[in-house]
Amino acid sequence: MSNRIGRPTFVPATQPGVSAERERAARPSGEKANQGHSQVDQFESRATRPHVSASLLSGPAATTAVSAKSLDLQPQLHEATGYEARFEQGGRKATAFVEGQGQVNLPTGPGRGPSFHAEAGKPLTVTADPARFSSQTEKVELVWRLVPGGTETAIPLTDGSRDANGRLNIQPGTFDLPPDATGLVRLSFRTTGADGRVSNQWDPSNDASVASKEGATVSFTEDFKTQVDGTLRAGDKLQLAYDQDRLKALAGGKTPSDVVACVSFNGGPPLEFPLDLQPGQAGNAGGDFLPSVRVPFEATDVQVWFRGKADDNTTWDSANGQNFKFPVGVTRDDAEPGWKNELLKSKSFPNLSADKFVGIGPASERYNCIAWTVGKRDEWVWPGTRVEDFDKLYATQGYKPMDSLDLSNDPSLEKVVIYGRKPMTGNGPLEVTHGALMDEQGRFTSKIGTQPLIRHNSADDLTGPSYGEPVRVYVRPRQSPVSAS
Repeated sequence: MSNRIGRPTFVPATQPGVSAERERAARPSGEKANQGHSQVDQFESRATRPHVSASLLSGPAATTAVSAKSLDLQPQLHEATGYEARFEQGGRKATAFVEGQGQVNLPTGPGRGPSFHAEAGKPLTVTADPARFSSQTEKVELVWRLVPGGTETAIPLTDGSRDANGRLNIQPGTFDLPPDATGLVRLSFRTTGADGRVSNQWDPSNDASVASKEGATVSFTEDFKTQVDGTLRAGDKLQLAYDQDRLKALAGGKTPSDVVACVSFNGGPPLEFPLDLQPGQAGNAGGDFLPSVRVPFEATDVQVWFRGKADDNTTWDSANGQNFKFPVGVTRDDAEPGWKNELLKSKSFPNLSADKFVGIGPASERYNCIAWTVGKRDEWVWPGTRVEDFDKLYATQGYKPMDSLDLSNDPSLEKVVIYGRKPMTGNGPLEVTHGALMDEQGRFTSKIGTQPLIRHNSADDLTGPSYGEPVRVYVRPRQSPVSAS
């Protein structure tokens, strides 16, 4: 079987839990890129949008914690005890270490995003090839800070000594990431020349994604079941515990080698994490690596599959070619301060002050407010401009319109409120501009056009020149939580 390339197949999301899966064939198919939507600060019906599809997925839900099986998979299943980011003359390399056991070479992300991986509360060592720096350089420092909100810390990488070529000897710099670290750690090199001039070398691909202590572990057990322990949430940590006996069974009893976990967020190009530890200096047999990766803020789903070699043949474990797919819940409140700042700069919502809302998701062109209210985060939903168009849409989801603007909270009921205003010409029927979903606490969640997803205290928070005001409420029996909080 040939190597898997391109984007994996999209399949309907399955709820995390315990399910039997067996593999007989695995072949991905390509997926057309989503069409972009123009950035808007006015209400969303101004541009042409695709109509809603007939099938609508359920909204993201918090994962129910279950007893973890990850440590029972095999005798030697190891978490990383530290990480290294190596800036070499020909590129970047990343490594995870397991004390006394071995190491794993990690993927370095493509493009101009973060290239490295690290974990909160664990050490990160940074090394650099001396050839990266001019022979006129007198001093090199590693500068790091957490993003967002961190303060810069500088670590000396030179002591003034030089090698036979006259270049400064560069020493590794090591620091412990704070236990509560999230987001990114920004890495750059600050140099001081012989003339005293100071410069800072940084680009976005120098950054490392930080997997927080909070997150979920997905276990793939020998009996071909999957189990999720914890909450799978954007911005948090995802760990993968894999029993390689699964691939052995699929390969007809042959022990696989070069076992790799492939992880794709939102159908994007996969990251490949080797699961085989290279034996450490202590002479141990190595074991299986338990990779940890930060779930991107923009992730709404994650797909996972596994690959190994057996007698020069490639064996796949990928749910019969469909991949193991899990929905990703929204982030923790204000995980990225920039989301809130983006909306506070807008003049469209005069009632929306900083103390009335939190950001729970990044700006995105993949979905809009109406898609969010019907549980979708992978397409743009807009049925028309009239209230009657929305009556029909929400009827397909089991909602009924209320006779009044009843925005009181009943935890057993799910409510959607739509906003509207008169056409700018002053003539014609009311035009619908926005929809918001009430949560179990009586707060509202709103995707603001192509801008961030927020949770706000009151429906009136969005009243203003852009959306107008609430005009209709829909109600149905509550099915499941929409946001992880």
